Parts: sequence; C-alpha cells; structure tokens
Amino acid sequence: MNQGLSILIRTTAMLALAGALSSCALTRPVNYEFEPSADFAGGSDTDTEDSAGMTAEEALKHLPKDPEFEELDFHRPLSAGLLQPPGGAYRVGPGDELDIEVAEIETTRAKTKVMPDGMLYYDVADGINVKGKTISEISTLLSKALENDYVTPVVTVNVSKADSQRFWMLGQVQKPGAYPVTKPTTLIAALSDGGGLLTNQDGTEVSNPEAADLERSILIRDGSLIPVDFESLVREGNMSQNVYVRGGDYIFVPSLTTRSYYVLGHVIKPGPVFFERNATVLSAVAAAGGPKPEAIVTKALILRGGTLRPKVAVVNIKAIMKGEAPDLKLEGGDIVWVPRSPWTKLDNYVEAVLITAAQAVAVQEGLGVLGVDGSSGITISAGGN
Repeated sequence: MNQGLSILIRTTAMLALAGALSSCALTRPVNYEFEPSADFAGGSDTDTEDSAGMTAEEALKHLPKDPEFEELDFHRPLSAGLLQPPGGAYRVGPGDELDIEVAEIETTRAKTKVMPDGMLYYDVADGINVKGKTISEISTLLSKALENDYVTPVVTVNVSKADSQRFWMLGQVQKPGAYPVTKPTTLIAALSDGGGLLTNQDGTEVSNPEAADLERSILIRDGSLIPVDFESLVREGNMSQNVYVRGGDYIFVPSLTTRSYYVLGHVIKPGPVFFERNATVLSAVAAAGGPKPEAIVTKALILRGGTLRPKVAVVNIKAIMKGEAPDLKLEGGDIVWVPRSPWTKLDNYVEAVLITAAQAVAVQEGLGVLGVDGSSGITISAGGN
C-alpha cells in the first residue's frame, strides 16, 4: 500500500470515528446543557496526540459496533385470578368522598372526605379511622358513635367519589391521566375510557410519531410487572390477556416512533436522553452526567425490545472509556442501565431492571401529564443478584 493511500484510509477512519462519537445530545424535557463530569468525559491534549498516531486498523477497532444481545423470555401465563373481577366489597381509602345520612333525618345528610390519615369526621361523632373498611362497617361504626345524640340511629353511607382507588394511564392514549376504579374494569375498558390509543387517521401507524408501541407497553402493579401481551390483546382481540385493573396500577403505552434513550441506575442525572444523530453507549451515559463514582461500570446493560421478550447486552463501560473495547450503537427505545452493586444471575437482575425502568418512564410521563417540566430526578436501584 503506498503512503498516500495509507494516509487517506487513516483520515477516513478517524473522521468516521469522530462523527460517531460526537452525536448531538438533546436532554428533553430536562432543561440543561450537557456537561459530563471531567473524570468520565476524559479528553486531553495527550489523547489527541495518541489518536493522531493511531493506525487505520486501530481506528476501525474503535468505531461503534452493534451490541451482542442475548434474548430472554419473561412471557408467562397470566394467573386466572387476574382475569376475574375483584371480589369483595369496596374498601374505603384516603381521598374518598362519602355521602352520609342518618336515616329519616334529611338535615343530617352531608358529603365528607376521608382524610389522608384515614380518619372520617361526621356530624358530632368523634373521628373514626375508616381506612380499609367497607361501607357496611363504616355505617355500623357511625351508628354506634352517634347513639348518644340520636335515638337508635341508622346511618346510611355511600361512596360519592372513589378517589383512593385510581389507576394511571399514561403515554399514547387520547386522554392520559388518573382514572377512578368505581366498578370492575378490564384493561380494554380502561383503554377505551382513555379515549383509545393514538393512531394515524389513515391507519398507517408507522408513519405517525404518536402511534402506540404495543410491544413495549406495560402494566405495573404493586411494584411488579403484570405480563400482559398488549399486542395480542389489542391487535388480535385475545381476551386471555384482558386483565382487570386495580387501584394503584400504572398502564404505560410508549410511542412507536418517537423513542428516546433512557439512561438509568447509578448515574448523575438518570432519565431520558434525545439525540439528533446516532447515539452510542458512551455518548448516552455522558449525556446523563456520567456514572457515579461507586457505580459498577464493568457490568452495565443495554435493554432492547419489549418487556416480555427483551434482548440484553452486557457492557463494560470502563473498557470502552479506555479504548480497550469498541463503543456500541444504540437504537431509539434502548435502556442503558448502570448498576450500583454487582449482580450474578442475569435473568433475575434484568427482570428487576425492567420493572424499575418501567416505573421511571411512568414517573417521567406522569410529570408531563401534570404539566411539570424537567426530570423526575429519580435514582432507581434494581434488586436481585
């Protein structure tokens, strides 16, 4: 190879490397400019000199590569209980509004809210803790509390507003927000109450940046992921996936084409990161402020795909920073997770990460629904070894 050709190859490779590593990061909706920590950002005159002396073959080794993924399967049959309407009487909680009246005495009728501590105050009765109690139980308690002021009082109680039993529906639905559970409600009914999914009017969802991504849609309950196949339920009408929602549930339907990258775990500024051009692990983590000093950067993860059959790649960020391993390409919707503590069982750890990452996305989406600008500022740690 002549000298001129060698210089051309080296220059071309270095330009490609520089372009790949200088992706323009936009941290929306977080309103700050990207300033990575000095230790993580690196970059000195010495580094520049070393890069200038790099051969074409060495430069090619540093070009971003596609991650090597392992596919996991968390798709489990839904338990029969999830497909049955919740049994038992409604149990009152803080925020519920009750319509109360002493029978046959119209002047005693009043609407009263249950206090945040679960206490109920009505008429001349002392405060009563009604949290978790049924309407029948509350009626009995009030009747006993008022027996010194009324002749054999019979107190009727009804739920006027069921504000304690609410579920959140966020993302690509027509009317995102919080919805009360006033009656047994299936997932399909809940989506319908939210106005349905955002789709393109001509039916071509891929061309609509607001269309729903059913593969990555999630249902979280009590900190656990309910393994609903949204794709099968909505597209195919598979009623075996039509679970009943409950108070406290989070339903999140992400966008099909407007996909941010999420950098979560033990980093300075966890949350969403948007890029104008190609993103890599190094540029995404840098846009999140870099890892915290005690982070386990040798066993970071890239998660891609849906929550039922995700793909995961283990990443050694330290080796990438030192130039001992190539940087890795990211796609919209990818989650980069930087652990705080070592893990051993990948399957268990990934499942915990998926849950906590989904909660982070739901929190961020909830801020948007509430009209709050900025990041949730949450630092989430996955459990499990």
